[in-house]
Amino acid sequence: MSETTVDVETIVTADDPPKETVTSGIRALLPFARPAAIQLLFSALIAAVAALFGLAPYWVIYQVVVELMVESPNMDWLWLLVGIALAAVLTRFVLNGLANYVAHNGAFRIQYDIRMSLAEHLARLPLGFVTRRRSGELKKVMADDVERLELFLAHAIPDLTAALVTFVALFSWMVWVDWRMALAVFGLAIPAFFAIAFAMRKAGHHMQEYKTTQGEMNAAIVELIRGMPVVKTFNRDEDEVRGTERVIQRYVSVTRDYSLEFLPFGTMFYVLLGSNVLLVMPVGGWLWSAGALSTADLLFFLIVGLGALSTLVALLFLFANLSHIASGGKLVADILEQSQMAVSEDAHTLPQNATVQFEDVAFKYEDDWVLNGVNFIAQAGTLTALVGPSGGGKSTIAALICRFWDSQSGSIKIGGVPIKSMSPDTLCQHVSMVLQENFLFDDTIGNNLKVGNADASDVQLVEAARKAQIHDTIMSFPEGYYTQVGEHGVRLSGGEKQRLAIARAILADAPIIVLDEATAFVDPENENALQQAIGELVVAKTVIMIAHRLSTIVGADQILVVDHGRIVERGQHDDLVAQAGLYARLWEDFNTADNIVLGDAKGV
Repeated sequence: MSETTVDVETIVTADDPPKETVTSGIRALLPFARPAAIQLLFSALIAAVAALFGLAPYWVIYQVVVELMVESPNMDWLWLLVGIALAAVLTRFVLNGLANYVAHNGAFRIQYDIRMSLAEHLARLPLGFVTRRRSGELKKVMADDVERLELFLAHAIPDLTAALVTFVALFSWMVWVDWRMALAVFGLAIPAFFAIAFAMRKAGHHMQEYKTTQGEMNAAIVELIRGMPVVKTFNRDEDEVRGTERVIQRYVSVTRDYSLEFLPFGTMFYVLLGSNVLLVMPVGGWLWSAGALSTADLLFFLIVGLGALSTLVALLFLFANLSHIASGGKLVADILEQSQMAVSEDAHTLPQNATVQFEDVAFKYEDDWVLNGVNFIAQAGTLTALVGPSGGGKSTIAALICRFWDSQSGSIKIGGVPIKSMSPDTLCQHVSMVLQENFLFDDTIGNNLKVGNADASDVQLVEAARKAQIHDTIMSFPEGYYTQVGEHGVRLSGGEKQRLAIARAILADAPIIVLDEATAFVDPENENALQQAIGELVVAKTVIMIAHRLSTIVGADQILVVDHGRIVERGQHDDLVAQAGLYARLWEDFNTADNIVLGDAKGV
């Protein structure tokens, strides 16, 4: 992170107006500018000076007109005026470039800090916050909405300053020349901005629906792309594409409704700013014919005044996009406002050992209780297996150890210390988890392994890979550990990805390893070797393993049978089989299924 930080409290406001307006949009966006306020203010100051230099050519035009009205124009003075105009244009060009550089530098710093704040904040939120949202929605916030903030921070602030300075300076100058003609030139500016303000207010009630449908569209498109293998496999191309098309059509419909309500008064803004000739010509002609306006001044207003309002047209695009940008800023703020998982004041406490203990733990995701009164102790250096019917709560127990969620009641301790009293960094140092479906980054095999330990040497990478029975496979690739795995590890098989994840956990060298059906994709010929690797992990470590293939946990120190959120049986394999309970039935079913030969099955 850079020195700039994002102050969540200054970004989130308690009450937001129901409609998006220009003023509410600016109020929502200004807090994002505070971390780089000095840079942005400096940019605005430079833009203001550049705007003043931009008026110099108008002054030159006025002076040329005055000079040409005399019988013998001073050519030296005229050439000097040309030089002044050229110098002013070049200076304005340089200053505008400098203003844009300063503004963009500040804006990109803020973008970086917002994205880092979002990433760090999401990492400390309950996993349910992420899983309840489609990936396209979060992508839109972190990528698209944060990107739009750059439009306001890097462009709107200096552009708005330059436009206002030009407006005020031109108006003051023209009032000084002739206040009546100044009113004729700028008389339509007031109704023009009333028109754009009304257009924004009138169309503002569509903004909530607009950003909702936009998020749905992003999510649907991302889901369609990620699910394309399934779509192709089951020939659901037309159905899935039509479903995505309907979402896109809803977005188009909302955008069209917004545009149609904005269009009449937005168009009026354009028309009014370009129609001041309707006032300048008759007023100027009347004053000149009455002898109240000189020919030079009339020509000045006709040449300069008719284009004086063109500098304000750029503000239309700012106002038209302001509510869109502000709504994105509010979505960013909504995420940063979410409460992180609480950590007690004594978060510096370190576990005494690698023992895991559940004390009367109860947990529910929404309204349905998943765990009820779970109690067990997994001693350090032992293998504890969690088995039972699907949906019984095994994966939830594993997730609670890693604190993906917090239990509603009871206590989970590591080495005698409640995990709620441990900092996230400390907990990560003590617990590693290998999921059934493991995520691999679109990077090299070596870098994916180093997620477990960023400082691991090449020797350590090879050692971990050998223990996970993946080294020989890696070396069979032409680029070895530098092989790109592709997005989500698409270039690797399921078993290869699983073994890479196990190697990654070995590199992390955490004293507690949680394996969620880690052997699900292991080839039969590698199962014995993998069991040996898991056996090595047990030495001086606590291993908690979720298993459906019961043959992999026959030698476990402790087997917990989980059903309907409770531990209904516990013990070692032989003892549980002898009890003739649920575990014995699961073991019998496993052996029966393991002996089925599909080719001999009836009807095949």
